[in-house]
Amino acid sequence: MKKWLSFLLLSLLCLTLGPLGSVAAKSSADFTDLKDLDAATKAKFDAMISAGVFEGVSESTFGLKEEMNRAQFAKVAALIFGLEVDKNVNISSFSDVKADDPANGYALPYIEAIKAAGITDGVSSDRFNPAGEVTKEQLATFFVRGLDMKEEALSTPPVKDETVSDWAKSYVALALEKKLMVNGADGNFGGTVPAVRELLVTSSYEAKKVYVQQVEEKQRLEEEKKQQEEKTEQPVPVQPPVIVSPPVVEPPVTVPPVPPVPTNPTVPAEPPVPVEPPVPTEPVTPPVPPVLEQVAMPTASIAGGPVIPSTTVKLETATPGATIHYTTNGSTPTRLSPQYRGELTVLANMTVQAIAVMPGLLDSDIMSVAYTVSSDALEQVAMPTADIPEGTVTEETLITLTSATEGASIYYTMDGSTPTNQSMLYDAPISITEDVTIKAIAVKSQFQDSEMLTLVYTLDVMEDPNAPAEPFKVVGLEHVQDNILRVTFNRDVNTQSAGNTVNYEFMDAHDIHEIPMNPETVNVGAHGSNTVDLDLGQWYADLASDTVINLSIHGVLDLNSNEIEFGHHNAQLTKP
Repeated sequence: MKKWLSFLLLSLLCLTLGPLGSVAAKSSADFTDLKDLDAATKAKFDAMISAGVFEGVSESTFGLKEEMNRAQFAKVAALIFGLEVDKNVNISSFSDVKADDPANGYALPYIEAIKAAGITDGVSSDRFNPAGEVTKEQLATFFVRGLDMKEEALSTPPVKDETVSDWAKSYVALALEKKLMVNGADGNFGGTVPAVRELLVTSSYEAKKVYVQQVEEKQRLEEEKKQQEEKTEQPVPVQPPVIVSPPVVEPPVTVPPVPPVPTNPTVPAEPPVPVEPPVPTEPVTPPVPPVLEQVAMPTASIAGGPVIPSTTVKLETATPGATIHYTTNGSTPTRLSPQYRGELTVLANMTVQAIAVMPGLLDSDIMSVAYTVSSDALEQVAMPTADIPEGTVTEETLITLTSATEGASIYYTMDGSTPTNQSMLYDAPISITEDVTIKAIAVKSQFQDSEMLTLVYTLDVMEDPNAPAEPFKVVGLEHVQDNILRVTFNRDVNTQSAGNTVNYEFMDAHDIHEIPMNPETVNVGAHGSNTVDLDLGQWYADLASDTVINLSIHGVLDLNSNEIEFGHHNAQLTKP
């Protein structure tokens, strides 16, 4: 049956080839650039060439490494998938596909056919780009859609291949799994690379092989269904009626007359012999057709209703060895629907319908579970709490975080950023070694994430009583206004010592022979108890701009009678 059906499909292709198939049948032997192919690859080329799906770019050259455009691919796809092509259509739903286009006009009906089949919607809502290239990832996508495996592709884990665009990774993964296409020698798929005619032929051959298997499987299922219906509807054989012979009646016995005896009464004649009634026949019981056992209906690990995005759902059946087929687009699942291979991910509102099947058993009832993606509908995890409130703590204080929601995990940050489930996982108390802000959330599957906890801890640095005191010194010298300079000390000053003008000596840094100059007046504490304003009078006014001034101080005390470190150049200033 399988060989007969493959031959029939191939024959049908040959009858619907149009311009490509009108030439005399060729083979790989007719093209010089195919002579070095291995025998297995030649067989694939021969099958596609003899069917008229492909022809050479010239009489003797196939064009093995040449690219095929989108118009040419449309015709190939329509042929290998046996699509219904209306040769009379001459107006396209795409604005850039014209029947009078000398290069690609022939492909118009094929383009409309693959659009109707859902293989492609064009490069935009009204453009097909018939002269454009077909990339390897586009080719994989077209084949998967042509085989009606879109739903299966969407549930297939995507390839981890940076050469494939994100949108195509699941399609490429399924194409590789079904052996429609293979990776390159470097182990990568090369999704954005234009597909050459060699790849189009070999992958078209593999896609055609899968398509034939699908048709055969569909025919087998229809035949099984028909046979089952015939068994159910088989008429009950009627038992022929039992013919009962009529009862045998003995003729009455004639008693000859007896002479009357005067002393005795007359003797009556003997009555007729009674007849046995006919034996009733047993009713005929019709044969009861065998009742097939039914596969157990699939069940979902999560009941329908509101779920959070990216929730995973597991399907299973209680019948050992049964396989599950499912849909998520609202259609009724059959044995040709995508086969369940792993957990389904709920990214948007969806209804999962599934059946379980097994040879020799009736298909299960249909399971239908609807999921609504909604974070608001879920219970929220309790916000984490800390055993030590925020504030000032000593070094290496340990902070313990907990959540009142059982089974919740806590994630936190210490750099001020907002925590997510990708942040640090809390698994041990947090040691405080510096000023820090801790932010934390608690999360749990099928729950909303908790509100964020924010804790600010300041380290209490205790002074060492045995540490030497910092020397009393000048920490700043600045020009305030006119001829006044302000000196800032690192501690509050003793007013009497700081108010003595002879304790301050100014010099021009470039005139080492100049006699030091004392300020005319001193104003202590006018702008803080650790500041002194010094009026240098005319001496400062006569200095040129950019003159570097050195200040030396001695005899000034702090409040604890510590004297300032004496030395030349306690401070320095460049006159503005």
